[in-house]
Amino acid sequence: MRIITRRRLRDLSARTRDAARPLGEWEDIVLLAGWRTPADVKATFGKRVDFVKTDRTGSSVAVFDIAGNKYRLVTAIHYLKEFPELGRVYVLRVMTHHEYDTNNWKAEL
Repeated sequence: MRIITRRRLRDLSARTRDAARPLGEWEDIVLLAGWRTPADVKATFGKRVDFVKTDRTGSSVAVFDIAGNKYRLVTAIHYLKEFPELGRVYVLRVMTHHEYDTNNWKAEL
């Protein structure tokens, strides 16, 4: 899979030391993945990923728990069934667990 907008990951890693390693591990896993469906993502990350509908568009996003639930990584995943390794993971938001719990981000996406 290709990761789009990796700058958001680097920004959080630069601001908080405890996020750098878990974000790097997430990135390594995603880059090697070839997901065809949300079930494939769930098989890879288990309880560390949930799929949530946004308020504004009603689209589904994948929300990853990072650093033991301290941070949330909100992504849109575009699957390619024919060539899954060429799919894309768009990093939409990286936030603290507290920021995530406000649910304000759902109205923005």
